[in-house]
Amino acid sequence: MATFIKTLILILSVTNALFAQSNGQFELGGVWNDTENNVINAHGGGILKYSDTYYWFGEIKGSGKNGHLALKGVSCYASKDLYNWKNEGIALKVVEDTTSLLQSGCLIERPKVIYNAKTKKFVMWFHHELKDKGYAAALTGCAVADSIAGPYTYLFSKRINAGIWSVGLSKKIKTDTLTEKGLKKGSEAWKLAIVNGLYLRRDFKEGQMSRDMTLFVDDDKKAYLLTASEENQTLHLHELSKDYTDFTGKFYRIFPGGRNEGAALFKKNGLYYMFSSGLTGWKPNPGK
Repeated sequence: MATFIKTLILILSVTNALFAQSNGQFELGGVWNDTENNVINAHGGGILKYSDTYYWFGEIKGSGKNGHLALKGVSCYASKDLYNWKNEGIALKVVEDTTSLLQSGCLIERPKVIYNAKTKKFVMWFHHELKDKGYAAALTGCAVADSIAGPYTYLFSKRINAGIWSVGLSKKIKTDTLTEKGLKKGSEAWKLAIVNGLYLRRDFKEGQMSRDMTLFVDDDKKAYLLTASEENQTLHLHELSKDYTDFTGKFYRIFPGGRNEGAALFKKNGLYYMFSSGLTGWKPNPGK
C-alpha cells in the first residue's frame, strides 16, 4: 500500500510539472503559475533578456495588512518563451539587521536589472522606502551581482543628484523664492508652481525624489534611470555612470507637472517611445 501511495504521488507530481510547463498562453486576470505550479510572485516587475533566456524580477508580496512590505526581497524567474517561468529564488534578500536601510519591513518597488558588458556585472535599481516611514523617503536603491539570478549585493539607497540642477533649467526657476507656504494643494496656483520648479528647488540640497522608476540602455550603451519625482508630479531622466551604479549629475525634467508615473521607455527605428500611467494612487487609469 505504501509503495502504491508513493507511486501515485510521483505520478501526480510529474503530471503537475508537465501541465505547468505546457503553458502556451496566459489568461489576463487569471492565476499564472510557475513551472512548479506555484503562483508567480513578482509584482511591479521588469524583464531582461540575457543570452537566450528571459529573466523576470519583481516584488515578493504577502497577504493581509502587511502584504505590501518587503519581508523577503526581490524574486527572479527565468523563461525561454515568456509563458513558462521557473522560479530562480530570491535575487536580492532583505536583512534582519536594524542598522541597514534594506531591513525586513521596508518597501521595495519596481526592481529593474540591466547588464554592463564592460564590468560584466548585473545592476539592479529599485524604488526604496524606509521601514515604518511610509513613502516619505523616496529613495532609489542599487545592488549588483556577477550572475543574473543573483545573489545581488546591496550597495546603497539615496536621493538623486543632490546639489545639481537639471539640464536647461532657467535662471528664473533656480532663483524663484516661492515655497509651499500658503499654496493650496491641487489649486491652479499650486500646479503652476510645480511646473516652475517648486519641489525641484525644495529638494535641491537633499537630492531629488524617486518613486516609480525604470531603466533604459541606449544603443551607445549609456544607461538612464527614468523616475517619478517632485512628489510624483514630474518625471526625471537621470544619466547613469559608466558602470551603471551611480549618477553622472546630468538629468532632465520631462513633462513638468504632467503627473506621470509607472513609466516604460523603449526605442524603435531611431525614435524613443514612452508609456506611463496617470496619477490616481492605486486606482486604475488609462495609460498614456
